[in-house]
Amino acid sequence: MDTLYTHQQKLENGYLIEYANDLGLDIPQFLKELSKQVHRDRINEDIESGLHSGVTTAPALFINNIRYTGRWKITDLMTAIIAASY
Repeated sequence: MDTLYTHQQKLENGYLIEYANDLGLDIPQFLKELSKQVHRDRINEDIESGLHSGVTTAPALFINNIRYTGRWKITDLMTAIIAASY
């Protein structure tokens, strides 16, 4: 996931195959699934779910089903998590 996020502008099949190889994936299986687009529906569901939840950028963080829009500093995150637990 980090690789895809880091290389958001390079998601063409050639790059995906390179990333899969770097990760040590089974390349014949990967190519088979890529050509059949077996994960397309799941990806589209995730996109729709994110849009429905108000996600406009990635990454997005939710705490107890509420989108967190504060700063991503550990002290701020801990404060938000503690507040959400009440």
